[in-house]
Amino acid sequence: MMFDVRVTERIQMRFLGAATVLAALAVPAVLAPTAQALTPQTVFGTVTCKQGQRSSPPVAAWAVAEKGESGQAKIDDVPGEHGWVKSYTYTTYDAGRFRMVVACGGTAQQPSNAVATAWMKPGRHNLTLNF
Repeated sequence: MMFDVRVTERIQMRFLGAATVLAALAVPAVLAPTAQALTPQTVFGTVTCKQGQRSSPPVAAWAVAEKGESGQAKIDDVPGEHGWVKSYTYTTYDAGRFRMVVACGGTAQQPSNAVATAWMKPGRHNLTLNF
């Protein structure tokens, strides 16, 4: 029995075409680096602003991340504490270390003073800032 050469060539071309497509799809999956999960990092605690014996309320806080995003930290009253003690929290991903810039006194739009902390690792930090 004889096969038509053109039919055989078409079958081979279709097979080779499908194999090439499958190989092209498989190569990126093998060579592509695996995606790493981003690690959330949070800096949080309490903050107090002092000038000698006088205290001023922290009115705003900004987190500066060493490697990741920077942004405004959430600042709230601490139940049972005086108005000059506030809690703060800020979360970002794979940030490394943080610095906090805290507005002491005045309003968030027009603070009386701004104080920056040294670099600190993620976690709890209860800050007393002298201005």
